[in-house]
Amino acid sequence: MSFIPAPANAAEEKDKTPGEDGRVSRRRLSPARALRRALALMVATIVWPGSAQLLAGRRRLGLIVMALWGVLVIAAIVVLLWFRPERETIFGWVTDAETLYIARLVVVGVVLGWLALFVDAWRLATFPGLDRPRWLLVAVLNMTVIALVSGMLTIGWSTVSASRQVVTEVFAATETAPPLQGRYNILLIGADSADGREGLRPDSLNVLSVDARTADTVMVSLPRNLQGVPFPEDSPMHALYPNGFNCGSECLLNAVHTAAQERADLYPDSDDPGLDATIEAVEGATGLSINYYVMINMQGFASLVDAVGGVTVTVTTPIAMFGETDRRRDQFIPEGRQRLDGNEALWFARSRIQSDDFTRMARQKCLMVAMLDQLSPQTVLLNAGRIADSSSQMLRTDLPASELAAFADLALDARTQQIATLSVVPPEYNTVNPDFARIHADIAALIARSSQPASSASPSAPAPTTAPGPTTAPQPTEPTATPDANITDDLAAAC
Repeated sequence: MSFIPAPANAAEEKDKTPGEDGRVSRRRLSPARALRRALALMVATIVWPGSAQLLAGRRRLGLIVMALWGVLVIAAIVVLLWFRPERETIFGWVTDAETLYIARLVVVGVVLGWLALFVDAWRLATFPGLDRPRWLLVAVLNMTVIALVSGMLTIGWSTVSASRQVVTEVFAATETAPPLQGRYNILLIGADSADGREGLRPDSLNVLSVDARTADTVMVSLPRNLQGVPFPEDSPMHALYPNGFNCGSECLLNAVHTAAQERADLYPDSDDPGLDATIEAVEGATGLSINYYVMINMQGFASLVDAVGGVTVTVTTPIAMFGETDRRRDQFIPEGRQRLDGNEALWFARSRIQSDDFTRMARQKCLMVAMLDQLSPQTVLLNAGRIADSSSQMLRTDLPASELAAFADLALDARTQQIATLSVVPPEYNTVNPDFARIHADIAALIARSSQPASSASPSAPAPTTAPGPTTAPQPTEPTATPDANITDDLAAAC
């Protein structure tokens, strides 16, 4: 189909005098042919930018743009097929601040150039002979395409900018810690410094021990009311509490932060003595050396849940959405499979009314595994801006940006793995006079078992005492008890 306009009437005078811009002069077409050619120019711009200009007679511009687009496409194919970058390498590109800055400029340049080509194609598509209805159709279609391209620019800009914001603001640390005996041990702290509370009290303390090669994961949870927690011998707090944090019923694990914050002289080079002491207390309680910490502000966590459109969990019993001092006491999260918004997820994780600390710990783990399972790359991409805003409010960590690629790769692998969990909770463990030697041994046994290939696991493999067997067959004729999420080899099944 020729893009040289047809004659204006029966005589159809053929005027092939070149115009000032190098294009062949345009002739009046029949309305149907004018519409077909206008739509063809639109499609050409979508399929191969610059081809509309080439077909309409602007050959120099068309060839230049088509060549540039061809170089970009060929370069992308070569990178993907020839170099075949691994997933971790790709994660490294999208978590590097300088690469993200360049990518942002490239996205803007490419999309703005494409937008200009659509506008020019629209102008070229206004052939003489288009009647008003067909002209309106072409205008609507072009404006729709331009709106979509503008939307691509907005999404691309916001996604890259949000990623760079998180990398530069949240992961600003530079010191790296290699895996210890082949594992990364990461302390997750759920913290709340609400009004009326003296200092910061960690409400949730969980250690994720992740195999650096296979992503096999063990979650160890410590209750906030754990007493007598020992400090490592090289800890400044050990000199004050050589026999553990045992100054009475007020010396609970979640009080370590406030106690150390009041003795900043013990940590003269620290920006947060309370946090350093809390990490040391966790190391003493678990026998694990901590590589990195991630502190999660509970209000920021609610924002994250809202940013990704909620989280789906199984509610085994109604959860009270009120505290002890609240006047209104009739709001509950109902039993069953529920989609929770940020506020509901916060109550699900924190509520102690008609519950206790240990049941709450189980719910917190179920909430974390639900988020891990439901935060797909697509969800993160589509909500990048809101996630970045909530992450800046929610997260504080010493995990450096240079390690993000490796941990993102491990996180995706972990989604396909069973997560074993051990919680230091009654009746299995005494939280007032804990046997820390036994706790250390049980944690080490669980990690050793989780690291074994499935084919080599044996019934005699060491495991935490009374941990429910993951292969217990359910009784078909009567309901079975839900596995305990506090001590299990498969956290997802227990939730």
